[in-house]
Amino acid sequence: MKQIGIITVFLAILLVSSIFASEVNTLTAAKVSANDGKVIVPLTLKNVQAMAALDLPLKYSKGVTLEEVTFEGTRSADFDFKYADIQNDKNTVIIGLIPMVYGVKKDLDPGDGVIANLVFRVDDPSVKSIDLSTTTTTNPDHSLMFVYSDANGQIKDMAPELSGLSVAMQASDVKPLPTVFALRQNAPNPFNPSTSIVYDLPKATNVRLEIYNVLGQKVKTLVDGYQNAGTQNIIWDGRDQSGASVASGIYFYRINAGDFNATKKMMMLK
Repeated sequence: MKQIGIITVFLAILLVSSIFASEVNTLTAAKVSANDGKVIVPLTLKNVQAMAALDLPLKYSKGVTLEEVTFEGTRSADFDFKYADIQNDKNTVIIGLIPMVYGVKKDLDPGDGVIANLVFRVDDPSVKSIDLSTTTTTNPDHSLMFVYSDANGQIKDMAPELSGLSVAMQASDVKPLPTVFALRQNAPNPFNPSTSIVYDLPKATNVRLEIYNVLGQKVKTLVDGYQNAGTQNIIWDGRDQSGASVASGIYFYRINAGDFNATKKMMMLK
């Protein structure tokens, strides 16, 4: 009986060891979501060791533009150091995460969840998926690296496994880009106190959107700058450039976008 008990304990130790050996740090891309015409790809980290730092250089497929990387609401939200260097001309982004830089703070406990959200704009409507892969850079040097402390407190690093870093997009995830410039009728019209002005940009360009009164005097500049392609929605709150509420009457809004110019009429009623 004693011998059988020893064998049972030995087999139990082997089983537990094999379970822990099968657990590795992994990075995956969760299902995409769409918000305001943008495609959001959540990056998920499953870490079996407490994470002290992560260096994550990624390359993404063509036909999309990475507009930003957000960390709000993720496992890294309260890290001291959150970094994203986006280079759309090279289709790369370098993400750096360190939980503790200032003062005393714990490493990221073992767990499983989103650490960053990649917010893409789809430039090519024929794109059906966004593919992500690791890359390396030089000067400065970056490569996939997961940093942790071992049982003796020694700093070590490893490369986590990657899986599922190709995310398919449904038609509903992608808002098609406009094919022509257009200035739409504001709504509501008549309005009080605010109204929405919508216009379409088939390509990125400098945009100037202004409000004029019936005397041709400029009341307010709503937009003056570079905007990406897409459908834009601007709210006018019925106030002039100084912040004062305008009087009832007829007003005109005019857009200049590249070579495109258009003017429409609207009415403020109090």
